[in-house]
Amino acid sequence: MRLKEFVKENFQHLDTNMSGGLAKSGNRNAIKELQQWLNDNGYEAGSVDGIYGSRTAGAVREFQTDNNLTVDGDAGKETISAMLKTTGTPVAARVNKAKSQVDSKLIAQIPNEKIVPALKDQVERFLGAEVDVYDLDLLIRATAAEASANSKERAGVAAVILNRVRSGRYPSTIEGVLTQRNQFQAVTGTRADPGPSSNFTNVGGGTVRGVAKDITQYLGSMSKSWLNFTANNPKAYGPGTNLDFMYTMRDAPNSQVVGQTVFGTA
Repeated sequence: MRLKEFVKENFQHLDTNMSGGLAKSGNRNAIKELQQWLNDNGYEAGSVDGIYGSRTAGAVREFQTDNNLTVDGDAGKETISAMLKTTGTPVAARVNKAKSQVDSKLIAQIPNEKIVPALKDQVERFLGAEVDVYDLDLLIRATAAEASANSKERAGVAAVILNRVRSGRYPSTIEGVLTQRNQFQAVTGTRADPGPSSNFTNVGGGTVRGVAKDITQYLGSMSKSWLNFTANNPKAYGPGTNLDFMYTMRDAPNSQVVGQTVFGTA
């Protein structure tokens, strides 16, 4: 795909003859397209609002750093050209590894034909949008990897994932949310330890069925305001980790402890 074709497909409002970058262009439609691309490719640009704020600039800087570009936080021709080279494949190697190991085979481990349609219906009701088998596969894997065996805790993790999709503050797909940088470590890991974890890639049939049933049964009772979750146990936080986040979560409005996890909007 050539640059003009890439721009036409992803940035319909971008002036390819621009002399500078988008930061001071005032082209809000093009900035929205930039924000959407960044969010969908694992860089946290925040709300898709056409405002070139600090989060958008920060996401651009991360992209520029990952691609050995001049790091100025402004999306100019050089940066847009680099986006062309990475489009269609995840930017970070750990995201690429995660996606390469995900397929719809998990659903085949659910012998009861009634479970999958019921799960799909419940997820679509909560999300307010259609999902496919691939989405359900991702949701089951991530829930199994991030939650304990507590049924409502599993439903809470699924709710956070779906709430992020519908929030407008995160990527607009389940895949995008799960592969966003530095969010779901079971999926993407860290720079030092690239994901995904075995809990994400190797999910047994019994766990698949259990997670599917738990999400189906309890998702409807979960809050649609939750956007985060964290372990509700100070001992789970090692040296150098953000223990304060746990207390912030517990003290936040609308937070709730479910099983071993605290859910909330913080």
